[in-house]
Amino acid sequence: MKIVCVCDAGVPEMLMKMMQGLPGCEVSLYTEKTLMDIKAITMMGRNAEVNGAESCPVTAEMLQAVRDADAIVVHTAPVNRAVLDAAPAVKHIGVLRTGVENVNVELCSQRGIAVYNADGRNAAAVADQTVAMMLCEMRNIARGHAALMAGKWIKVFPNVYDSHDMANCTVGILGVGKIGSLVARRLSGFGCRILGCDPFLPEEEVLARGCHEAVDKQTLLRRSDFVTMHMVYREGDAPLIGAEELALMKKSAILVNCARAGLVDTQALIAALQEKRIGGAAIDVFDAEPLPEGHPFLSLPNVTLTPHSAGTTVDAFANSVSIIRGQFQQLLDGRTPKNKVN
Repeated sequence: MKIVCVCDAGVPEMLMKMMQGLPGCEVSLYTEKTLMDIKAITMMGRNAEVNGAESCPVTAEMLQAVRDADAIVVHTAPVNRAVLDAAPAVKHIGVLRTGVENVNVELCSQRGIAVYNADGRNAAAVADQTVAMMLCEMRNIARGHAALMAGKWIKVFPNVYDSHDMANCTVGILGVGKIGSLVARRLSGFGCRILGCDPFLPEEEVLARGCHEAVDKQTLLRRSDFVTMHMVYREGDAPLIGAEELALMKKSAILVNCARAGLVDTQALIAALQEKRIGGAAIDVFDAEPLPEGHPFLSLPNVTLTPHSAGTTVDAFANSVSIIRGQFQQLLDGRTPKNKVN
């Protein structure tokens, strides 16, 4: 089997070399030069999420690189009709991400091409940052740092009377899958009360994954000091959190989104923050990325923002390659790869 691995700034050759050594496979590494900076892969990924694989441009060099491939492995590079037409022998696509929006999965299915993802690759990284964002927003860590760098010594912030020990807080987790359960595990050390809501899991499983109570969404929103989301979102879905849901939250509550921007109605959230109907928000994902100059979030005093970096660690990228290598090893062993998505 000839496997062509398309490298980029997130998964460069140094990491992609882990694909080499598969028995009976010829593995070649191609570096897509248009994706060799983080901004480029961020924009490509967001374009794929919003508009699909067919909207993503493909270079002539990449089409040439994959033409004899039996399998293609990509991180953010698209696998659309142009790529599949250029590689008529391809039968397997490995995607070094959980989401496969950069692949035309429907067309792959029509052509009998199997698609595998790297499910869970950055679950630990996202869980780490989720907890960090909670602390950062409630304890004014980023604001305190910015003030000191500007020569100001500020100890009293507007939320001073809502800055509690985590042990006295209730955290609501919407979606208790791989990431949500890891968030619960990390929070257990703080001694806080953990509520879980997951429409796809029975109550006993929600409890087994580290939550103290399994509740419905409305109860979770009313009782939580922090609300964090770890649900799947597909473009076009209705937001999980809109004006109605925000109205149920405590006036001091903090909303955390290290998942997908579409899970939250952005305009409703901005209004709630501007009018101080909730305490604050910690946000890693946005409708438009990079965040445009003059965006309302940038002028709000009750937000902590990060540039879609929750899942971005060296370990997460290395995990991606390791997981996909494992999928191909299962294939070579005559098994159906666990992460087959079509």
